[in-house]
Amino acid sequence: MSSPIEEIKKRVDIVDLIGSYIRLSKAGANFKAVCPFHNEKTPSFYVSPAREIWHCFGCNAGGDVFRFVMTIEGIEFPEALDMLAQRAGVVLKREDPRISGERKRLLNLVEDATKYFSSELLENSEANKYLYSRGLKEETIKDFRLGFAADGWENLLKHLSQKGYKPEEAAKAGLAILSSNPDARTKFYDRFRSRIMFPIADTSGRVVGFSGRIFNKETNEGKYINTPNTVLYDKSKILYLWDRAKNDARKENSCIVVEGQMDALMSHQAGITNTVATSGTALGSSHLFLIKRLASKLLLAFDNDEAGETASKRAYELALDSGFEVHVINVPEGKDPAETLALDPVLWTGAIKNAKPVIAFFLDNLGKKFGGDLHKIRTEARTAVLPYIARFSSEIEKAHWIQETSKVLQLKEEPLWEEIKKISVLGRGGNSFTKEVKFVDVDPKTRRHLVEERILGMLKWKAGLPFGVGENLKNLFSKENSLMLESVLAGNSDFETELSKLSLEAELLYGDADNMEEEVKSLVSELEREVVRAKLESLSEEIRKTEAAGEGEKLAQYLKDFQDESRKLNYLWQEAKLKK
Repeated sequence: MSSPIEEIKKRVDIVDLIGSYIRLSKAGANFKAVCPFHNEKTPSFYVSPAREIWHCFGCNAGGDVFRFVMTIEGIEFPEALDMLAQRAGVVLKREDPRISGERKRLLNLVEDATKYFSSELLENSEANKYLYSRGLKEETIKDFRLGFAADGWENLLKHLSQKGYKPEEAAKAGLAILSSNPDARTKFYDRFRSRIMFPIADTSGRVVGFSGRIFNKETNEGKYINTPNTVLYDKSKILYLWDRAKNDARKENSCIVVEGQMDALMSHQAGITNTVATSGTALGSSHLFLIKRLASKLLLAFDNDEAGETASKRAYELALDSGFEVHVINVPEGKDPAETLALDPVLWTGAIKNAKPVIAFFLDNLGKKFGGDLHKIRTEARTAVLPYIARFSSEIEKAHWIQETSKVLQLKEEPLWEEIKKISVLGRGGNSFTKEVKFVDVDPKTRRHLVEERILGMLKWKAGLPFGVGENLKNLFSKENSLMLESVLAGNSDFETELSKLSLEAELLYGDADNMEEEVKSLVSELEREVVRAKLESLSEEIRKTEAAGEGEKLAQYLKDFQDESRKLNYLWQEAKLKK
């Protein structure tokens, strides 16, 4: 009987899993992508479905499905095991110590709180009427697990206590607050009271926090309050509904970003399911890093008020710095997308279809704001348009929008280019992403070791082909790689992880080769030359030492050996030339 880990690997398709996080493209029998773990423009990240591994040849990160989830989610093995078990439908024994721990317990606590809030909403007709009046349907409310926190200081805490949780745990999950009043009857009290609750999930769909909207109560607290940063929830790295939007964002190669939970919910209800919202924070670099893995086009729709305008300006800057194709949705009829959708979903879908590139949007706004006052339009463009053009990393994009701007301003392009040169933009043409993971490769390998690895990869990839190089290789390989050579020649499973990576690299390098046997022989011939070179380097050092020490007899022998190896290297070079 296979172990749970083996069963999960059988059931979880590595391409589907990784493809739900980053945008993959076909590369022969494999798939490739821009690596999500280091900054690169040319894809060096590969996924091999046959080997069930992934590897980046740029930062040297790699492994199986478990390693990928651990790395991209920033979690330990027990949690990755639990996540993948749920995905695969594999039931883990609860007593398994590998899936215990504080984080797992807090996730269960938040899940119990979600169920509690949902049941409370069912009992509150007024809260339901409010949600219906905003345009939400009953099935949407249930599907997105909306809830209600009744007025009261300990409602949730009492419920969680019955489930076996301590108040301190509720506080760690952001659901309770430690009282600062020493005379208070209770040490902890509920954070959310008299609020409609919007559960916020991580990329895997597990609820990790909440946003609560005040309902039918006078309070000094904000209209919305959100779970503070906890071990589960970091508002700077989580987007509302990303777990549901990510697949469609990948398919459409675009993501719509709105400001509020209601905006995102109503958009999903209308069938625009590549929509997400920020939760209690502005759109930041980590949010954009999340989206960029799957989509290159960003459509932004912010509220038509002063706060929305301020948020949008920073979002435009970050998105352009991050290399997105940025479009702006001009929300019609209402103040925000939710109001527009409640009025008529067709208005929202039309607005998305007619979204304009960000620079075209700015130019249109100048025309609306100043009418035919060309002087004011030109003056305003210096700060409202040109700094954004300067942020494009592509010179072609810059040239295009300089041309379009010159038409609107009725100016030649030269003065606009001069202004662009004066503008100093931090991160221009760069990348604003916050790197979550950094990998440091091992010390640079010698050419000999690289050739040995290429041979090992070829032998592993094309196991069974009559290369006829086994015994000769044993005399050529370095001590560091000799055990791997014995393993691959014997066909056993030792060093499986490393050999699978080398096999994938060989397939990528030599997949189009006409004659695999000739490629291997060419590598062996190069290895022979590298071995001789290594001997010559060693002999050179010995000659230097014996010459300095005045050891004539030894020096003569070393010189003879050096001449013999030099002749041998020359012969090998001539032989290689003849084969070509």
